[in-house]
Amino acid sequence: RESFCDLTTMGCQCGKSTTVEVPQAPVPKAKAVPQDVILKKVAQAKNTRVLALRECGLKAIPEAALGPEAANLRTIDLASNQLKALPPSIAQWSSLQSLSCGNNAITELPASIQSLVSLQKLSLSSNKLSTLPVEISMLKVKVIELDQNLLGPKLPEEIFSGPVSDSLEELVLTNNRLEELPVSVGALSKLVRLLVSKNRLTVLPAHLGQLSKLQHLDAAENSITCVPEAIIACPSLNELWLKGNPIERLHLQAMPGFEDFLERRKQRLDARIGSNVVGRVDLSVCGLD
Repeated sequence: RESFCDLTTMGCQCGKSTTVEVPQAPVPKAKAVPQDVILKKVAQAKNTRVLALRECGLKAIPEAALGPEAANLRTIDLASNQLKALPPSIAQWSSLQSLSCGNNAITELPASIQSLVSLQKLSLSSNKLSTLPVEISMLKVKVIELDQNLLGPKLPEEIFSGPVSDSLEELVLTNNRLEELPVSVGALSKLVRLLVSKNRLTVLPAHLGQLSKLQHLDAAENSITCVPEAIIACPSLNELWLKGNPIERLHLQAMPGFEDFLERRKQRLDARIGSNVVGRVDLSVCGLD
């Protein structure tokens, strides 16, 4: 996903506009699919291991998809329905690798989510989550998408501790009214991409500097006034998005380690250009005026 940062805006982008929050997406009202069609999809999933129930007008997950026979499912798509919760019986999905529940009205997650021991990707974008169960830290997932929820002003400090700290590679917290990030984010040893734009952050915590594998940090459209030196010094960081924050360009350029960041950024751009990626490349220093 590079919709927010394509080749016209690569590297470090800063500006002085005020924070803009995107309104929460309305719950879609997909036309209800006949029950016999849904049951047929569930039956087919026993063979394909893929349960595709996107845009079916569901208000609840079919019971047939929650029994012991569902333990073999590999992919489940429940996006764009009218779900308000996931039941504890999702614990049956022990072989599940990808769960997509975006664009619903889910307000909470069951503690049994920790039973999804094979999960690699969890997508919960555009729901109504106001908190997360600490059990989510027990997952060994690689991607968690939580953009456009109601998780602010803060998450539990320990939410990204546990096994998830050794597996998570991408974390999306965009547009959640967050005023601070939990300390446990700094323990995500495998994290490559962190997206926290369109929140209410005033600082980026220095413990993000512990993320040795972090390559992409999107903190656009917040109220951040400076970036800790430890973050600029992240050895893998080559893409930094700060557009819409009241950050002084000259201060950023004068920071120790900034020249090294620019060199890493240049190497990334050169690699993209060498791969014949089409698009205009903005080579200005961090896109600043």
